[in-house]
Amino acid sequence: MGSADNKPPTPEALPPNYAPPSTRNGGLQDEQIPSYQAVADQPPAPSVPLPDIKFNEEFILAESKDPANRNYGFDVTESRCLAHLKLLHALQAMKEDVGYTDGLWGIWDSSVMDGKGLVIDSEELESDKEKTQLTEAEGKQMMMSKLREKRWAIFVARAVDRYEAWWNSQDITMLTEDDMSVQDGDNYMRYPSTNRKFAWRMSNLPPLDVLMVMHTHMLNPRAFLEDTMRYGLNSFWATGIPWELINKAIRDDFTYNVPREAESNWITKVGRGWNNLEEPTTKILKCPYCSERYGAPWTTCGKDETGSSYRSNDLIGEGYGDGRFSYVCSSCGGHNYKELLSVSKFLHDTSLLLNNSVPMPGTILNPQKGRPEINATDPDSDNFARTFPNRMIKKALRIKIMELIQPGGGHPHPTMDTVKFLIEEITNSNSAVRSLDSIPAHKRTYGLQRNSRLSTRKMMSRYWENFSPFALDLCGAVMRQGIFVDKMVNLDWLHSPSVRPTMRRLIKKYQRFLFIMAGYPGQTVVPTLDVDLAWHTHQLHPQSYYQYTVRKMSKFIDHDDKIDEGALGEAFTFTTKKYQEFYGEVYSECTCWYCETVRSSLVSSMSSLLKTKDHKLAESFHTSGVAKLCPPDNSAHVSSHNAVRFAGIASATEAARRARHAQKLEQEYQKARKRAAKKGRDLPPKDEYYSHWGYAYYGYGPWAYPIWFTGGMYYGSNPGYVGAGAACAAGTCGSATVAMGGCGGAGGCSNAAGVSLQIQENEIIC
Repeated sequence: MGSADNKPPTPEALPPNYAPPSTRNGGLQDEQIPSYQAVADQPPAPSVPLPDIKFNEEFILAESKDPANRNYGFDVTESRCLAHLKLLHALQAMKEDVGYTDGLWGIWDSSVMDGKGLVIDSEELESDKEKTQLTEAEGKQMMMSKLREKRWAIFVARAVDRYEAWWNSQDITMLTEDDMSVQDGDNYMRYPSTNRKFAWRMSNLPPLDVLMVMHTHMLNPRAFLEDTMRYGLNSFWATGIPWELINKAIRDDFTYNVPREAESNWITKVGRGWNNLEEPTTKILKCPYCSERYGAPWTTCGKDETGSSYRSNDLIGEGYGDGRFSYVCSSCGGHNYKELLSVSKFLHDTSLLLNNSVPMPGTILNPQKGRPEINATDPDSDNFARTFPNRMIKKALRIKIMELIQPGGGHPHPTMDTVKFLIEEITNSNSAVRSLDSIPAHKRTYGLQRNSRLSTRKMMSRYWENFSPFALDLCGAVMRQGIFVDKMVNLDWLHSPSVRPTMRRLIKKYQRFLFIMAGYPGQTVVPTLDVDLAWHTHQLHPQSYYQYTVRKMSKFIDHDDKIDEGALGEAFTFTTKKYQEFYGEVYSECTCWYCETVRSSLVSSMSSLLKTKDHKLAESFHTSGVAKLCPPDNSAHVSSHNAVRFAGIASATEAARRARHAQKLEQEYQKARKRAAKKGRDLPPKDEYYSHWGYAYYGYGPWAYPIWFTGGMYYGSNPGYVGAGAACAAGTCGSATVAMGGCGGAGGCSNAAGVSLQIQENEIIC
């Protein structure tokens, strides 16, 4: 993780020509933002209509489109945030409808309630290890929550498949290596700023489940830029989410309604049914060995066609949408399995590179800045670091890779570890690297360059437990995003009488957040839930978000999809401290034990004695009465939906670091309890409970994520857990134990795994 000093940034420390974001009324540092007090009032009855959303902010949008304006690219408005909230409510309603539909895909509640039939236990499901500590009733509630999560997981896997079909139905023109050498070409260097708008209409809106996946895809900005650029889908990139149409399509009861013409257009263009639940229960696949097509069940966890017995004994399953896909091809007898799908994707992309000069995923954008780049000094040179993986495959590995899967031959059981081994043979050989980079033999000390390592790492990250055509596993990303959706729906700002002031407040708070980000380019910063809503809304117009962040910070700021829970906690403390230093206000207006502990940790014994600013802030939050309006279960808490656990730690040093962080947090919590007691207050207990599909589970920290105890059932990667089994190729990471997804992830190099990688500048989390 990058370091930062403890002083507010001086003008010299800020980017050139940088000024704090402002509104027409003046700079942020001179103006306090209104309190959330009114927001915490009891909401009106659910029958009260939602606020009338009018998209009449032409002045703000005009500023955002003017390159000469300081707010160029900043198009976050009240109406867009409100429409975004409506979409989140609609997604949550869809999720609950799916999860609570008894018997969906043959998965019945009775398998838990009567104790017969489906056995849900599995050593791969985290909480089964703690099952003996539960009462019989609690055990059934926990199992029911897993059952409902499984239904939703299959639905999301099918939604990603439908999004892929919609994506492939567009006018695709694949990016080529020649495109990447043209200085002013629209397909590469000028791609982020070209303006080919997608003609959104009510009649071409996709189904809600597909819109949900697109929403998540855009919330991984660098991944979305890479994918749209590689497939030539500039119109998706330049247009973003059509908020006015979304607002019109979602009614006040959060049902999604589009004209019949939209349904017929979808069926005609995509060739798929409108309703996810009415699609076939089998997925048509092509056997990688013999190329024959076959139909694999989406899940084997439900009852069979006769309804008499279950095909699998657990919730892991062996269907295409399950956690352990397995199918034997009836034509060639080849075993098709989950890891083989990733290898097949790698071979497909290799074939595109060899036959059509389509660059491999992960080799397209500058790994530090997330922007297109060409070798300006020598366009014809053969040692440009970012494109090293493409050269390696074309010149050294083409035959070995293409022979991995062959009918009756090839590798007996290829996985991405097999590919990793082939790459290690090259990256660990200085002579091989010199040859690929066309370096004279007498330069014996020449080795793999830094950006060559990063690009190789990023390329490999596109395949670990990801067999979709996209830069990341969108099923896992949707599941992680779901925790943010759930929290925003529980806040229910849409039914608040002060919803518009709330939107204005969080937009201004987001601008302050961006100012801190710009002032500390080497430090991870963490949003609160209110800031995150504005941040997400900005990202959902990708081109605008790109323009703003590149201008202010000289790089395309990413949204780190996975980050180690400990790193998140440390970064949140830093963000809280800097926000209070700059603006003299509490950052996380929440009274849960964790937020209270973080605020208290910034107040030393001497600070209390001398009544410093941090001490006064912490006290005024309570004495003013604001704290009473910010209950732990319904406040702008730290946003931590992307926090994950890592199975492997690179070294004893890192393990000790994490242990020290946990110990320090516990010590600060005890200090905070004592300080609160002296003031006649009780700090909330740590054993607060949250609800997951009706099951109350213990939330041990801000990063508590319920899918930790339902791991193993998902068709892609486990959304809340990063294992150590799939390391990067040796020679491309500081340690061979860097976990899959943790390094070179969709947005660049993050310190997600807590190992020897360094967070790149402005590699922030959301």
